[in-house]
Amino acid sequence: MQNLYFDLKKLDNACRDAYGLTEEIMMENAAAALEKEIRAHGGFCGERNRVLILCGGGDNGADGYALARRIRIYYDVVVFECVPAKSGLCKLQKERAEKCGTRIFSLFDFTLEFVESAAVIVDCVFGSGFHGELPENVQIILNDASNVDAFRIACDIPSGIDSCGTVSRGTFRADVTVTMGALKLSLFQDSAKDFVGDVVCADLGVGRRLYENSSNTSLKVASLLEESDMILPKRKKCLVNKGDFGHAVVALGEKRGAAILASSAALRFGAGQVTIVGDEGTDFSFVPPEIMSSTELPEKTTAVAFGMGMGRGADAEAKIARYFDYLSAHKDVACVIDADALLSPRLPSFLSERSRKVVLTPHPKEFQVVLRSCGFGEHSVSDCVAKKNELIEEFCKKYPKCVLLVKGANPMIGYFDGRKYNLYVNPFGMPCLAKAGSGDVLSGLVVALLAQKYKTVDAAGSASLAHALASRKVECDYAMVPSDIIENVSRL
Repeated sequence: MQNLYFDLKKLDNACRDAYGLTEEIMMENAAAALEKEIRAHGGFCGERNRVLILCGGGDNGADGYALARRIRIYYDVVVFECVPAKSGLCKLQKERAEKCGTRIFSLFDFTLEFVESAAVIVDCVFGSGFHGELPENVQIILNDASNVDAFRIACDIPSGIDSCGTVSRGTFRADVTVTMGALKLSLFQDSAKDFVGDVVCADLGVGRRLYENSSNTSLKVASLLEESDMILPKRKKCLVNKGDFGHAVVALGEKRGAAILASSAALRFGAGQVTIVGDEGTDFSFVPPEIMSSTELPEKTTAVAFGMGMGRGADAEAKIARYFDYLSAHKDVACVIDADALLSPRLPSFLSERSRKVVLTPHPKEFQVVLRSCGFGEHSVSDCVAKKNELIEEFCKKYPKCVLLVKGANPMIGYFDGRKYNLYVNPFGMPCLAKAGSGDVLSGLVVALLAQKYKTVDAAGSASLAHALASRKVECDYAMVPSDIIENVSRL
């Protein structure tokens, strides 16, 4: 896992105090990191040897002027002063760049020809301290820069994204974001994902571990999951039987496909036995031969997944209530609550009674309903995306030991054990997962790990990673179907 921070100003100051660094030393390292990305890109020469640097008036702009000075002799460097230099360092770095012969143009000299002729465009206009809306003339330049055939690099954070990850109109769309010192949570918000590109963390004069440990206070707000954090249910012992790997139950609703996908995913992901449970008189002829079926929950059930494809209305609510009643009476049985069960009026009272061994997996619209029914007030779906991390924390602190996995471009997983709150961000989400049935597969993956006695937070994190990473193995994203994810988990 990698640490995520909200604001790095305190870490910057602590780093300077702890290691005797100056702002200029840190800025020179920031410029060197940007230069490294330009050189790594390569593949441009001749007429398309131009590097266009867009500079603001603060220290982000100063990084751009320092970069211009460093690469002036190697490339055709052009700087646009999008905002007049204001900070002391920005004025100083601009003066140094000018002395090296860098061509610096004002905002009013801008023409489309400048961006169209550039091989690389570097955005150094606004940093993470930006808030509000971009000036209209800056919007125009950033929009033009985002829509030409060039390699685009953002310094620290794409201009137009604020410290909360909110994206304003005209935001720069980067291929690579070189963020400085440590990783910011704002770069991994759902709304930022289409703008940040690949995120590279640059050292500012000391190694990242020293930088992050420079403060006596822990400033971390979340953890970024990595592929190595995925705990796969690989079998290390030989003297075992199916009972050693748990018995997962998947509730059958009116949409049978949801139960098939979830149960197939559970079996594929290591559950020893999987049973689809329906009502009296259910025709189970559609159930694959490797999946068991029953009208009763098996005696040795270890985990239950319900809500997927259950439907709405009185009949569906009665089916959902059956599982809430069962889980209230069997507190040692872990559960995944998804889809229609998240919309049940029974959910708040159930969570108040027992939130231990519970994983909720809403998408943003379901999250909106969950928040309302659980007493957190009215929130728009867009708020549930933009303020996802804040709302997850509020929810988890009200229901300790309940794991909340909110789906999205970058799924987030919250967990409060009664003393410490943890937020985990999965950066591997893919657009191909925006397809009916993908969520049912995720529920099946989670219940499989719960059946195998994983801790709830580990089950949610590992299943979310497996879900996303398996989807990345599909060659044609729009053609992916949920069964491809199930097939690919065996290749992780």
